Formats: sequence, C-alpha cells, structure tokens
Amino acid sequence: SILAGYQAEIEADADSLHSDSDPDALGIAVDLGTTTVAMELVQLATGKAISQHGFMNPQIKYGSDVISRIKKGSTRDGLDELENVIKSGLSDGISAMTNHPERISRMVISGNTTMNSILEDMTLENLGHAPFQIKNPDALSVNGEEFFVDKKYSHINVTCLPNLSAFVGADALCGALVCGLDRSDTYQLFADLGTNGELILANRTNGYATSCACGPAFEGMLKRGAVIPTTAFDLLYTMKNMKIVNEDGVLADRYIKGGYSPANGVKINMDMIHSFLLAKAAICAGIDSLIDMAGISPADISKIHIAGGFGCSLKINSAIGLGLFPDCFGDKAEFAGNSSLHGAHKCLLDDTFIDRIYEFKKILTAVNLGELDGFDRKYYSHMDLRSWDI
Repeated sequence: SILAGYQAEIEADADSLHSDSDPDALGIAVDLGTTTVAMELVQLATGKAISQHGFMNPQIKYGSDVISRIKKGSTRDGLDELENVIKSGLSDGISAMTNHPERISRMVISGNTTMNSILEDMTLENLGHAPFQIKNPDALSVNGEEFFVDKKYSHINVTCLPNLSAFVGADALCGALVCGLDRSDTYQLFADLGTNGELILANRTNGYATSCACGPAFEGMLKRGAVIPTTAFDLLYTMKNMKIVNEDGVLADRYIKGGYSPANGVKINMDMIHSFLLAKAAICAGIDSLIDMAGISPADISKIHIAGGFGCSLKINSAIGLGLFPDCFGDKAEFAGNSSLHGAHKCLLDDTFIDRIYEFKKILTAVNLGELDGFDRKYYSHMDLRSWDI
C-alpha cells in the first residue's frame, strides 16, 4: 500500500485531524512529480486512504526534465498544452479511484515549483533565468469549475501547496516536515532523490535548502537498456570491489573499448559511468555546501531521511561505498517513502500543516549552488568513486 509507512501515524493523530462531519466525504492527495504522479482517495472522517492511483506524468512527451518543461511552458500556448495534459491525467485518476466524485470536497497537490506553476496557470519564463524569482511562494486554492474541464468535478476545491524557491518546491517542504526537521533540536538532512535532487538541512531554528540535477544524469545509465538508476549503485559498487572499475571511475583496460557486460545483455561503458559520476558529484557537492553553510560537520547530522523515485530503493552500503554519503551516515539513514504524498495527505486532514509549512519557510535559506564560491571545487572533488573523506 502506498500508505504503508505512515497510515498508523495518521490514525494515531486522529484527535487532531480536521474531520469532516459527513462520514462519506472524500478528499484527494496528490504528489505531482516531474516523472510520476501518485494520488490517493482519502476518507476525511477517518483519515484513511481507501484507494490509490499512479501514472506517468503525460508532460514527459515534452521533455523528461524540469528544464525542458520550463522552456515549453514559457509561452502561453506551451503552458496551455502542459496544463491540459496533466489536468486530464488527474481527472482520469479520480475516475479510476471512485464512482462517486460528488463525495469529493477537496484536493491537495504537492509538487515542485514548476509542476505547481503549471497547474496554477502561471507561465514559466521566470524559472528559466536569473534571478529565478517565483510567482507562487504561497498556497493557491482554485475552485473546480476553473480547474477541471469535466464539470462533474466542478465542486472540488483544489489547493496547490507553497513553494520556497524556483527549484525547492512544496514536495520537498512537505517531505522535510513529515520527517520532523522543523521540530528537531539537532540538524537533520532531508534528501529527495528523484528526477531532481532536493536537499534540506535544518533544525527547529535554522536551515538551508537547495537542489541539484541528479535524475537525468543517473538516467544516462539507462542508455540502450542498461540498468535502472538504483541498480546502477549496486552494480558499480560490485564492479568497484571486483576491480572492474577503479576509484577514479575508469574501467579496467580490457573493458575500456567494449564496456563491461555482467549479465542479461547489460553493458556498462565509460559514457554511462560518466553520467553516473555527474549525478553523484552534484548530490555530494550539494550536501557538502549545505553542511559548510550550517557551520557543522557531517557527524553533527543526527538523521538522514531519504525520499524520491530512486532514493527510496537505494542501498545505503552501496551509496556509502561509492562516496555518495560519508561513512558516518550509515547508521543514521532511513527511508521516508513518498513523503510528498504524505504531506498532501496531512494537509487534507490537518489545518495546521500548511501553517507549519509557512513557519518552516521562515527559517530556511534557499541556496543557489551555482553562485557559491568554491562549489566547482567541491563538485569536481566528488567526481570519483572514492569514500567521502570528512
């Protein structure tokens, strides 16, 4: 079940939920990802998810990454195309989950800043260049008559959650709050590793947030049907231990030209390894930069919460063995599941959760890694498969 990791928590907190007086009233929580969309139908009186639905974001036909969507959505016509296909997908998702749309009173959507902007009918030219100012820092509610083409959904109130910056959106904010960073006396790290990598390092009084490209580069491992991104970690870790690839990320001489083929037609060549290293270095340099800004060491971080499309099936020992995380993260890391969906679910039921998002935003500093002195040095220092020295 999509709710396996947190349904017990929601039921335990039932006394604080915003319960609807109608026992049949329903709500919809949505995690709107760049690549995939997850939806759940929630019984508002109990907080229980009674149906789930997931699908590939149909905007993928316009490009797999956020940058391509921003380019497409920078014109009015392009935005309309992006908006129409995802709204159609959401309508189909509702139909797949229930035959009683009249019982649905509201829908809460958690996505990154670009995905939310598209649904909020905001052209994206501002997200494509400096100073990357956003039009949607606050939550926006829209009545269903304006949002949906299908009039049977016109009574549903739709809320898109607040964003922090151009590349740190509601999905990451929800994830960090679900994991309790805003209530921690010590620094904790939230790492949402999906098509984009969003990183938040925070405690209850201070925090830093940034993003880095990781998914598209990891997907370079998919060329010619190589391997899925999570398997890439395990495979490269094994290859490193077998001396098939060295700590610099270079294949052994006998595999340089033809690549290495472990099984099932998979072939790993230097182009794929280079794509992997680009993504790995971006994540490492992002974490490294936030740690420096907080004035702490990696050992001072009490917990690491890992979420996102490939993050949630990552093997920690492989990630540490390839230098994605410092060794000291090993016994502190835990998987957060779909924390963006969990946050949208909480917002359906608890009126104070959006207030927590706003309070959390006040203590966060949004960091543009490209503008940081020394970021390039950090980035290139992690372009290998060595253990992360601290």
